[in-house]
Amino acid sequence: MKSLDKILFGFMTGFIFPVTIGLLSVLFWFYTDKQETHAPIYAITGFACGLLIDLIFLKRWINKLYLLPVWFAGGIYILYNICVYGFFMGFPVFNLLLGLLAGYYCGNRIYFNDIQPEMRSKLLNQASLFTGLIMTFICVSTGIIGLTDKTTGENIQGMLGLDFQITKKMIIAIIFLGGIGLIISQYFITRLTIIKTIKSLIKGRYCTARKHDL
Repeated sequence: MKSLDKILFGFMTGFIFPVTIGLLSVLFWFYTDKQETHAPIYAITGFACGLLIDLIFLKRWINKLYLLPVWFAGGIYILYNICVYGFFMGFPVFNLLLGLLAGYYCGNRIYFNDIQPEMRSKLLNQASLFTGLIMTFICVSTGIIGLTDKTTGENIQGMLGLDFQITKKMIIAIIFLGGIGLIISQYFITRLTIIKTIKSLIKGRYCTARKHDL
């Protein structure tokens, strides 16, 4: 396993718990306490709990990076999709970047676990369908927001600098066609990244073996 992979995925795994638990603590404060002076206490407590989890488990997770339970790795992927979706204010295009990371991780996981070729195709399809499914939920959410928000047309018009009014039919077309495009793109981004990662690792192993032979 490359040191860069350990740093990248270790950071991603370690980052998610303090942030997620911190946000959940703030939500708990919002629905139960609501005293403004107590909000930082809830946030800091949740963040500290997340750091404690990292302190106890993170090293073990990094050492077994490609042996983590599928539900665990999938859960982290979903949480990052939610974070990216929220950070970019419901603009789902940037979630495509997570398909690259998912494909790279799955490709490494398949390679380092020495998955046989007959099983690779199945795992390849499952991973690609999974990221496509998550993108589907994201696009549906965006579509619901876009159709219920009365300012969607004005926002699109201003963002693109258009000199004509965006109608309801245009918004529906943008949501439908854009959503389908993003779902298909995420599927193939994940799929092609997995294939390329596996091929690159196999080629690297072959080149290393040749050097030793020489």
